[in-house]
Amino acid sequence: MLDKIELRLRATASGEPARLLSRRLSWRAEHGMSRSAPLLELVARLADRLRGDGVAVTNPSGSSFFSELDVYDLFVAEGIPFELDVPRQIELSDWFADDGPGRRPLLSLGTHPVFEAGFRKSCLWLLGDHRFGADVGGFPIHPNLLARALSVPGVAAALTAEVDALTASLGAAPLGEVQRIMYRLGTLRSPAGYAAFKPFLERIAALDAPAALARTLRCGLPEELVWPPYEQASAALDAGTMRTDQEWPLLAIHDARTAVVLGPSGVVARHELAVPARDGIDGQFRPRCTLHDGRLLVSWRQGGSERGYWADTPGVEFDADLGGLVLGPMTRLPVSEDIVPGGRFEPVPGAGPVRLRWRRDLWPDAPAVFGAADGVTGWDVIDTAGAADGVTGWDVVDIAGGAVVRSVDGRQVPLPPTVRAATIMGVLALPGGGDRLVTVDQFGAVTVWDPATGTPAYGPAKPEGLPPAGWWDLLRPRDPAGSAALRTGGPVTAVTDPVLAAAVGRQAAIAATLAATVEQYRALRHEPARPPVPVTADDITIADALSGLTHASRFTEHRRGSRTSTVPEYKLMGFLDALPAALDGERPRPSAGVAGWTRVLAGLGAVALRAAMPTTPPPEREVLAALLTALADAGLADGSAGLSVLTVVTDGQLNGEQAAGLGMRAVAAESIGGGFDRSCWRLIVHGTVPDRPDVRVVERTPLGGWGTAGTVRRFVDLLAERGPVTWRPEWAASFPDLAVEPATVLLTGATYCAASDEVTAPPSYLEVTGLSAAAARAASDAFSALPKGRLLHLLNAAMPLDPAALWESGPDTARLASAWREPSPPPYEFQPGLE
Repeated sequence: MLDKIELRLRATASGEPARLLSRRLSWRAEHGMSRSAPLLELVARLADRLRGDGVAVTNPSGSSFFSELDVYDLFVAEGIPFELDVPRQIELSDWFADDGPGRRPLLSLGTHPVFEAGFRKSCLWLLGDHRFGADVGGFPIHPNLLARALSVPGVAAALTAEVDALTASLGAAPLGEVQRIMYRLGTLRSPAGYAAFKPFLERIAALDAPAALARTLRCGLPEELVWPPYEQASAALDAGTMRTDQEWPLLAIHDARTAVVLGPSGVVARHELAVPARDGIDGQFRPRCTLHDGRLLVSWRQGGSERGYWADTPGVEFDADLGGLVLGPMTRLPVSEDIVPGGRFEPVPGAGPVRLRWRRDLWPDAPAVFGAADGVTGWDVIDTAGAADGVTGWDVVDIAGGAVVRSVDGRQVPLPPTVRAATIMGVLALPGGGDRLVTVDQFGAVTVWDPATGTPAYGPAKPEGLPPAGWWDLLRPRDPAGSAALRTGGPVTAVTDPVLAAAVGRQAAIAATLAATVEQYRALRHEPARPPVPVTADDITIADALSGLTHASRFTEHRRGSRTSTVPEYKLMGFLDALPAALDGERPRPSAGVAGWTRVLAGLGAVALRAAMPTTPPPEREVLAALLTALADAGLADGSAGLSVLTVVTDGQLNGEQAAGLGMRAVAAESIGGGFDRSCWRLIVHGTVPDRPDVRVVERTPLGGWGTAGTVRRFVDLLAERGPVTWRPEWAASFPDLAVEPATVLLTGATYCAASDEVTAPPSYLEVTGLSAAAARAASDAFSALPKGRLLHLLNAAMPLDPAALWESGPDTARLASAWREPSPPPYEFQPGLE
């Protein structure tokens, strides 16, 4: 087939193969097609023709979410001409998830200017991408996933280049940039990461946190400034419920009881809210106070709709659907209507043309911290000498030679290449000397940029006690002497204003956290490499190996064969590996990956029995042994670590941080049901649990359920030494409570009792047990119908207390018979509406 297509394309006119390929790539991009080995082979065959024609392959649909990595890697390697906008997002996780043939090493792709920068960033983000099987949030990547990424030469090269570039800038960066870099590199903070990137992570280990703090304070904090009327008004409101609304030139702030309207000269009006009490869900929605053509509207949710009144006529209530009201002109950040793009304004001496401009009239007598001239504030983006033409959209990007932001009063600062023009607020004049670029994102978070490095020194964050940035021209210094001390790098004790002192304290706390993280990197120098976890120990394989033994609730149970993703994840193994550090006070990892896995903590004998049986698939045997070892190492094989497993019913959510607020030290929290404002969680808790009316403990699950941590480790050693036990049919024949077929299925671990309809016992299972496929499935279905938790209880009883006895005399049928005749305690099941 490919031969015919190649011959037909070679017979076409010059440039036609490139045009046909362009249309094909556009269609594939629109339809989200996966890797195509025939397409790659065809391109390789036609490489000489495509080069000779000199007509570029185009793909207008492929630059937003770019996924054709293999095709363009081949283009670059073969010198095939193409035209493509710089991709905004490279779908590297999807590329790893695609197990189809034709995968290329990506070495060429990562060296091409169109892809290089984005590819390097995408490779690093991959290490924290949940679609790749990693944890989002800066947790170290599992060693198996890191090895998977590094196994692709182009990804390994891009990661090395990106880690090198990021760590090289740490020594001169302020706290804001250091935080960003440390977050991005957090996935590598492990023995495996240190082994792979030691020369670069050593730069983190050498980081001087106090010096980064000093650079940040010299650059400046927004809290050095104050608008006294705003600060006084906001101080009288509840900070936890305070909200803000803007309308030129007014500003409204309010909590659940009081609203204050401010203008340039101070407080314009104060209003005590008259919002009726509301029951149910509506009562949980806070009231709103919004400005419309100078009038203050108080509104709230009631009966599923919006009700409200005007503050100047409080007795007249009406339907207040804000979508039907005519909104007045709003004070806002600079947006596209405010910015004049690309025009050639008056030339600036010693610089290139003005590229972008923004102006606004000032309030009378405003301090104008962003600069003023003739009653106007604003800024220009100006090309520096030798810059090339070009502005892309509203972003200033790739301007050769750089650009500056110049305020109307002549002060100027460099424009960092990563700053979007639509976020620029102006050139801030700080007390004590120094001009700084300030940007504000669409959420109101402020960033103060370091002019020396072009990186964030502060933020993005919302400064405490300051109004939205549109009112910053009303700010003035709150502690000039303290600010001067910060500019010179002097002692922070010179700061006397309590608000500024608190802001300095927050930056010092960030530096202290940074110093602690640096110590963790230093400790990696001496931390021995741990034995590798089997590559097969991903969450789906563990869930298959435990199928029938675990369940989160009667509504959620993993069934073997229900795999929905081909991307391996190691969330459970990563959690168990990090649990000892969490017990020492480090932030716990999310417990995820295998729903209901905490159930097996009450029956590790069942896990051991299944692992030792010859009917268990070898990869799953390896996985179960690794899981048992990890549980023992994490302190979950018995009660020696001071942990307990609780099932609790409470209001709302209950993650680790929320549990801490209720007086519990939870190192894992798994949701197992919810509804009607109540939820059910299973927690692994360290220490005692306080007696609280809003947290009802409905179940305590003992740890281990069979032996001790020493017993578990001895079993794993015996399994490695002796291999699986040899099945003896007389074990099933001697069990008095069941016929031979179901007894055989039970004593071999009931491996396939929770399987999807298309899964049947493999020939190897039937050969060992002597069962027919129909008999094995019928018995497995019968055990699947047992009450939840019953199978775990039975198999746990069948595992001998002395692990060696399993190889010598088989399962403990006497203990199993006793457990069979007595009902096992049913696990708690959450019933929404009955709690």
